[in-house]
Amino acid sequence: MSDTKERKVTLFSKKKNDEKTFTLRSFVYGDERSVIECVREEYGDTYYRREYYDEDLLRKEVESGKLLLYLACFNDEVCGFQSLIRYAPEESRIEAASQIFKKAYRGYGLPFELVKYTYEIARDYHPSCIYASTVVFHSITQNMCELVGMVPVAFNLGSHLTSAMHNSFWLGDSEKYAQAILILPVDKKNAGRVYIHEDIAGKAAKIYADLGVDADIATSGDDEKNAAVSGKESCFDVSVNEREQSISIKVHSIGDDLLCKIREIKDSHSGKYWTIQLILPVDRPEALKAYEALDKEGFYFVGLRPLCSDTEQIFLQYTGDVYFDFADFKLTPKFEQLLQMIRNAEDGKD
Repeated sequence: MSDTKERKVTLFSKKKNDEKTFTLRSFVYGDERSVIECVREEYGDTYYRREYYDEDLLRKEVESGKLLLYLACFNDEVCGFQSLIRYAPEESRIEAASQIFKKAYRGYGLPFELVKYTYEIARDYHPSCIYASTVVFHSITQNMCELVGMVPVAFNLGSHLTSAMHNSFWLGDSEKYAQAILILPVDKKNAGRVYIHEDIAGKAAKIYADLGVDADIATSGDDEKNAAVSGKESCFDVSVNEREQSISIKVHSIGDDLLCKIREIKDSHSGKYWTIQLILPVDRPEALKAYEALDKEGFYFVGLRPLCSDTEQIFLQYTGDVYFDFADFKLTPKFEQLLQMIRNAEDGKD
């Protein structure tokens, strides 16, 4: 599949009283250093996607077909970039990932133009959805994503240590970094039957309704299936980031050993700043009892992970005693509503 052709956009900065014509185009070999310069100007050496600090690694990621890079340029200078990440065949989603601009070219509206440009490209791949994680220390990207139809669906709390981050925005007083997650449905229009615990079923139904996709939400199942299948082993992937003291667990199947194995992981990383994001599949009845068990273990609902693959999923979060100052979050009104709904979910009432 060929990418969208180069696009010229003429934009005006009110703040600078200046008009410029920019070129939006695909990354080509030789752009590596310019991309890294954009990252270093904004984040120093703290950006969490480490491939953006190594020319060879960046080039290999592009060559693999997983990383798609698109640049905004003024004459011969790269002003900023946007990436897309393809997960096929493991998942059917495309992630609209990193977007970083040099300070000298802010104020022209380039980020929104690059979002529109890259989302057209993403749609041409026919993903189930487009997925984006945005920062919570400003709402610029959240707004742009919502303007192209994306819907707030979840939060990720604790992926990175705030004290280790370098950024041109004020990061707030939370001890760990948070992300706000959005989804744009593309080819998947029906979530099918999902098994969501009654404590959070109303929240899940609201998010699916906001997405405009059908979902058959069940809050009960056959008794023998409500618990994990006896003797069946759980299957999940675990990613441990020692640098950021965060763990990501993606559950593929739920067995009767799930809670024991998750507890072992949690207990072996019990220091002050360790957090865990857990992705739980909800396509089978055993998800109901698994949710109850994980809830008692300190995991709580932070939203849906919808339309990302054939299997529907929810996000559960363990944050221990890490401090989050939610008053510092800079959110759009829709994300504010989602945050309040999720925080209210901890009382077990819809």
